[in-house]
Amino acid sequence: MPDFVETTVIPTLLCTAVGSLPHADADAAVDLIVKSLPRAPHTPQLSRSDPKEQMWLQITEGLPRFRVDWSKQSYYFDTSGDPASEVEEFYSHYLAVIEGSSAEAFAIGAEYGKGIHRLLHKLRTEDKKLPFIKVQVTGPLSFALTVTDENQKPIFYHAMFRDVAVKGMGLKAIWLLEQFKPFADNIIVFFDEPSLSAYGSSAFLGVSKADVIESLDDVISMVLDRGGIPGVHCCGNTDWGMIMETSARVINFDAINYMESMAIYGKELKRFLSLGGVIAWGAVPNTEMVEQETSRDVVRRVQTGFGILGRAGIDRELLDRHIMVTPACGCAGMTLDQAEKTYNILEEIGEKLGPEAFRG
Repeated sequence: MPDFVETTVIPTLLCTAVGSLPHADADAAVDLIVKSLPRAPHTPQLSRSDPKEQMWLQITEGLPRFRVDWSKQSYYFDTSGDPASEVEEFYSHYLAVIEGSSAEAFAIGAEYGKGIHRLLHKLRTEDKKLPFIKVQVTGPLSFALTVTDENQKPIFYHAMFRDVAVKGMGLKAIWLLEQFKPFADNIIVFFDEPSLSAYGSSAFLGVSKADVIESLDDVISMVLDRGGIPGVHCCGNTDWGMIMETSARVINFDAINYMESMAIYGKELKRFLSLGGVIAWGAVPNTEMVEQETSRDVVRRVQTGFGILGRAGIDRELLDRHIMVTPACGCAGMTLDQAEKTYNILEEIGEKLGPEAFRG
């Protein structure tokens, strides 16, 4: 396991969100985010507004040989013929970025990230610096195992393009860091890895634990080198101990449906927390369940989690050190009213109840 530096800048309680929202109006989405999460707003992902903001597509500009057929809503890496010159150009840009140059060649344009650019516009207009901004990028494993080549084979199994796919996600993260760094003291970068919930199944055939850790650490190191706080979000059950072996500083899990699964990794979690790692509790519903939910229900859910992890040998002091709270996953599948309720709960927890509520 790599050296781990404690994330002391994260306060006792910090609320943020996963990213996606159901809004068609980018300004309305940004207003909801900034109002509800004033200490840690996030970049909105508006996939219901435009398919270009879907998580497999939003982060593909600048990647060599990536093709999209909008009429069929299909996309793939074209590995046919001789792609060497295009891949070499990609690596030329990559090396320049790693050495400190701008990542502008891997920008997310306004056409692919309307919400991102509206948030940037708002921050520039208001000309103020926030404690945190949270951004998100598609995780390298999920991207490389979901997007295929022209023959429908996951690009992860193509030696040349697998590395392009993985490093491409890190380059997108660096571009987001560059854009938002002027407006926040700290940038949190989550790599969204829904596919890790299938780890150990046939979907991961031929993918070893070492492959997972290497791919995540590749992009995480790029975030760390630019001063960001890297995290991993997985909305399903997975091998949490494996993720704790990476350099991630934050792990975001669905604390509504998978609370007990985290306790299986008590030994690994104790080490992760004692070395400064932070658990982000996905404890606010991102479904119609939120209609019957209150902020006190969410607090009680996290307190129940404290009890479960305490019985697994985790000291309460380690859990109290940093409490991050998020929705269980993205909110794109909700109605506008339901999403607003989810964000109102986050606002009430973060700005009114405070960390003392979790000690009751």
